[in-house]
Amino acid sequence: MNRSRDRILFWCLMAAQMAGSQALIWVGIPVYQRMHSAGGEKVSPQEIGIALAATALMQVAHWLALPLKRRLRFRRNVLLGHVLVMIGEFSLFFSAALATFTLFDRFGELELGPLKLLILAAMLFAVSSYKYLLMSLGEAMNEAEPEAPEQTNPSAK
Repeated sequence: MNRSRDRILFWCLMAAQMAGSQALIWVGIPVYQRMHSAGGEKVSPQEIGIALAATALMQVAHWLALPLKRRLRFRRNVLLGHVLVMIGEFSLFFSAALATFTLFDRFGELELGPLKLLILAAMLFAVSSYKYLLMSLGEAMNEAEPEAPEQTNPSAK
């Protein structure tokens, strides 16, 4: 029963991290588009609040899921394992692109105080943590031992 509860909790925490990652993309794409435009509108307090909430959700879920992952055993599933590794690789792509664009292309034009730089770093760390957990889960599924087929006892006939 305890293992079943841990497994359900683990997958709920993974879903929470995925929701946080999606919220960051949902908020980040319009910000990225505005920064790319000639006007370069500022980030609204609502967008900062959503990014902070998503980052906090992702971090809490990550640090709670990490010890659960170590205790759980996952069945071999090469297809799902590869899909999780791929999602892990792609999950960092947008956040890294936004950070790179912000820091290297528009750093002088934007009003980035220490708080906004800290928020950007926290977002990158949260997405990196999510990527790590997804990829390590995918690799665990890829490397798990295949289940042995049931053996019949010939003397039972």
